[in-house]
Amino acid sequence: MKKLISDNYKSIVDRGFITPTTTLFEFLDKLDEEVKELEKEALRPKQYSNLNEELADVIMVCLNLAKHYNIDIEQEIKNKIKINKYRAKNGK
Repeated sequence: MKKLISDNYKSIVDRGFITPTTTLFEFLDKLDEEVKELEKEALRPKQYSNLNEELADVIMVCLNLAKHYNIDIEQEIKNKIKINKYRAKNGK
C-alpha cells in the first residue's frame, strides 16, 4: 500500500498539481470536486457510468492528502476498524 500511495502522490506532484505549499483547503476543494463527479456518475445508467474511475479519484485525493500531511493512512484505517469493531460489539 505504501508504494501505491507514494507512486500516486509522485505522479500528481510531477504534474504540478501538488506543491509544498498546497493547503488542506485546496485538498478539500479537490475532494469536493471529485465527490461531485462521483455523484454525477452514480446517477447514470450502469452501462454508461464511470463510477469505478470516479471512486478511485476520490480515494486517490484522500491518499494524497494523507501523504502530504505525513499521515500513516494505512495505520489510521487499521485503528478506525478497531474502533468500529468495538462500537459494533457495544451497540454504539
